[in-house]
Amino acid sequence: MSSLENSGLTRAKVFAIAALVSVTAAGAYYYYSTQAASEQTDDKAGAETSDSAAKKKKKSKKKKTSSKPTTAEDAPSTSTSPEAKKAVSTEPKETIYPVNSEGLPEITEEVVANLSEKEKEEWALALKEDGNNEFKAKKYHQAIAFYTAALLLKKDPIFFSNRSACYAALNDHENVIKDTTEAIKLKPDYTKCVLRRATSYETIENYADAMFDLTALTIYGGFSNKSIEQVLERVLKKHSMKIVDAKPKELRLPSAATIGSFFGAFVEESSPEGVNEESEGADKFLHDALVQINANTATGYDQADTLINQAVEAYNVEELDSNSEKAGPASIALEYQAAFQFLKNDATSAATSVERAIALKPRPRSYVFRALINADKSSYAEALEDFKRAEEMDPKCPDIFYHLGQLFYLTGDLSKAEINFETAKELNPNNVYAYIQLACITYKNGSIEEANEKFTEAKLKFATSPEVPNYYGEILADKGDIQAACKQFDIAARLQESLPNFSVGALPLVNKATCISRESFDRLAEAEELLIRACELDPKSELARISLAQIKLQKDEVDDAIVLFEESSDLARSYEEKVQATSFAEATKMQKRIKQDETLTAKIAEVMRQSGAVPY
Repeated sequence: MSSLENSGLTRAKVFAIAALVSVTAAGAYYYYSTQAASEQTDDKAGAETSDSAAKKKKKSKKKKTSSKPTTAEDAPSTSTSPEAKKAVSTEPKETIYPVNSEGLPEITEEVVANLSEKEKEEWALALKEDGNNEFKAKKYHQAIAFYTAALLLKKDPIFFSNRSACYAALNDHENVIKDTTEAIKLKPDYTKCVLRRATSYETIENYADAMFDLTALTIYGGFSNKSIEQVLERVLKKHSMKIVDAKPKELRLPSAATIGSFFGAFVEESSPEGVNEESEGADKFLHDALVQINANTATGYDQADTLINQAVEAYNVEELDSNSEKAGPASIALEYQAAFQFLKNDATSAATSVERAIALKPRPRSYVFRALINADKSSYAEALEDFKRAEEMDPKCPDIFYHLGQLFYLTGDLSKAEINFETAKELNPNNVYAYIQLACITYKNGSIEEANEKFTEAKLKFATSPEVPNYYGEILADKGDIQAACKQFDIAARLQESLPNFSVGALPLVNKATCISRESFDRLAEAEELLIRACELDPKSELARISLAQIKLQKDEVDDAIVLFEESSDLARSYEEKVQATSFAEATKMQKRIKQDETLTAKIAEVMRQSGAVPY
């Protein structure tokens, strides 16, 4: 199960987004089915006349919007075919409008004021056609002059669009945005301009506005093209990364439940290298830190982290060598320092600390810790080598086989994972996670009845352990037996409440809330109450907050959802998780922005009616 996998080797991938399916249409399409509009393209120079646009639209074939929105579909092609070259004459030609010595239009407001409406229309169309020819010849500045003159005669969205295509070819994105914006004001569903503007917004790193335009494209297209979905996902990720990168970097410990499951997979130690409650100085710091780790309380891990750092400093590890009397306990302190740094996602510092530990006085756990660090950055060959070294030192160390089993489990080699979990179980019968993982492997292999038997075995041996019913509940939920799953989550929650240690923390509450919210919309209030309790029980649980945010979205409490997503991002351990949570927050902000746009909300309602769905 995902929660259990977090106990040693991987970053928590806990963002359950299925509940967002029943969000309002804007939210649902945004998260799951953002698609591009099918566009009509001009089969000649790419520029249309306002008179003929409707006729051409009926006759032209529909084409999907490009997944790389970097060119203008409605503007003249930037390629110069032989036919196009012939069409562009270098000889002066007669025009119906005045030109200067360079052959460019010389039209002022005074000239325009003296023209009839028919003359304005004729001149505008002629200027547009001449602008198209200049565009085909890649004379973009000259083309701009023709389109600008045409706009003096007539504020036509096509003229703005074609001029914006010139600016796009010149990489003048500010003017692209200005002209496409004017075109869109005149024709809100001008998808080619929306796409071009989105491209320019992305280029200048205005990702929020690019996302808005890309989202609009999906709406106008009736959510029928996958290409824009990919572009939108890319821009959303860029936007989220930019936000995360701008925040001050904070190294903090994750939820006590996550830390507890990490240390709970190791054999508990209280007096290594002879340190005990009567020890003094650095040894005393180390002993007291181990006491706090073994207590597994919500607040004890922060104290343990501080005590370990104090121990490392007091041992003065930079001055020690492997022959020193304190090399052993100092090495252990460095191991635990590496573990806490690893849990804070400070991989560089963790690697440095564990290397120091190995240089002083390695033990099997030193290599296991280094294997976890290597595995977390997908250096699996190095991790396997570390497990081998640890086993050479002590072939009876259960920590080796449990975490080696985890490595195989997470890389999909269930047969090797099972062998190692069995060994870990034999060497350390008190490791509840080995029993649970064996049951999960059996379930994954399709032996449901045998998996039930293994969970029953674990329940009998660990009668007061909330972990067993919680993970058994996850198995039942995966099978679709929601009622039985919720019963197990209730048992786990009650056991957790009665224990002095933190164990699974708020996880059973989150799991139950997820189940019932998916089962019935009528149970949203119950799910919300459970998740509020979960947040109170475990203030560091990003999973509780992101799950509650999903409920808030379903209730259309968008502002509350945004706050919760952002809090989840701040609490997340890894960079990837921070980006993921931030992307949920930014997508929700986009949903809110879309709802405030009358044109887009009307279009969504139309699409929903046509599909037979509930109106937005």
